[in-house]
Amino acid sequence: MPSFEKYLTEVDVKKQVAIPSDFVQHLPDYEGGRTITFPVHDVSGKLWENFGYYIRKGDDYPKPVFQKGWREYVRDKCLKPGDKIIFRVERNGDNGAPIYTIAAQKKIELLGSTIWSSEF
Repeated sequence: MPSFEKYLTEVDVKKQVAIPSDFVQHLPDYEGGRTITFPVHDVSGKLWENFGYYIRKGDDYPKPVFQKGWREYVRDKCLKPGDKIIFRVERNGDNGAPIYTIAAQKKIELLGSTIWSSEF
């Protein structure tokens, strides 16, 4: 199943998160010039109905980003720089339709070691 992981930066947490360019092929078709929204499930069972991405025009190459619904997700999960997200595309067993899922892991420093929490 297609997926990507990303350790969040300050920009990711405050504004938008970059999507790997080669992952866009697994998202709903981009129609240019506007945000494409689609439902995303987090692993706690919550449905984010209007998660969205668009492709920024960059100097060197187009840059896809999650923006719509992203800040609400960050606030809901209390994400900070250094935390990690895992975004996956699964397939519905009945009809093969894509099911988009996201999980967050919090970075926890404990007695000099780093551990990762499960989705919360």
